[in-house]
Amino acid sequence: MDPLSQVFTDEGFRPLWETVAWNTIENAVLIDGLDVSGLSDDEVIQQAFSLHLDSTEGDNNGEEAASEAAVRVKAIAWVTNHEPDLKRQGDEFLREGRHSFATLFYATWIEHWVNRIILYRAIGSGAHPELATALIRSSRMELKLGRIWTSLGMPKFPKELARQVTRVMESRNAFVHYKWPSVDEEAHSESIKRVEVEAWKAQETVTALTELEDSVLYDGRSESLKATFRKNWYEKRRQPLNSEESIEAPQASD
Repeated sequence: MDPLSQVFTDEGFRPLWETVAWNTIENAVLIDGLDVSGLSDDEVIQQAFSLHLDSTEGDNNGEEAASEAAVRVKAIAWVTNHEPDLKRQGDEFLREGRHSFATLFYATWIEHWVNRIILYRAIGSGAHPELATALIRSSRMELKLGRIWTSLGMPKFPKELARQVTRVMESRNAFVHYKWPSVDEEAHSESIKRVEVEAWKAQETVTALTELEDSVLYDGRSESLKATFRKNWYEKRRQPLNSEESIEAPQASD
């Protein structure tokens, strides 16, 4: 099997294609404003890839409108999303009982999550990538979840969830800027318990934010979209290549 066909057919490459597919859907929703409500999962995938191809083809053909879309896509084409690794590390520290470190990683996940959505939405609204980045760097979390959030066409951020985010950030800061306080045994014991509670609250906040993104942007269907790509798109398109490979394979001689 030639290397190109192997990329499309080898099961080991499935995670790569699922990542590519989700990035394409994410770009279509956050940058191009694709509304997934009223569309089947297959239609969402098809339209997302169509938007991506239109932007790249337009860029090659010199079409102004499509070229602008291509610039927006290219602006984030090489951005690494650390959120999955951050959450996995936070979960691991939580299981190990290393609660301050768990909170540190959950808080970092939250910052990455908020900044990603603001960056993509700002670029999709026509902001230059450098301006969008400067906005993120110069704004406090309260502003990001307030006026900036709604100005980018997002529904008003839930107040209680915003308070939870603030609480996680305060817990993270207390650990990062540790002052080595002198306390008695009872106060120390209470502090340890409080740190544990805050770590579990931080994990709950991460889950709530994930669910918020799914609900607001993907009509509660992000997992369904991923499953549809896996079963109805990836599998169907790798079958013909496997069939061709079988036909072309030399038959064993008697």
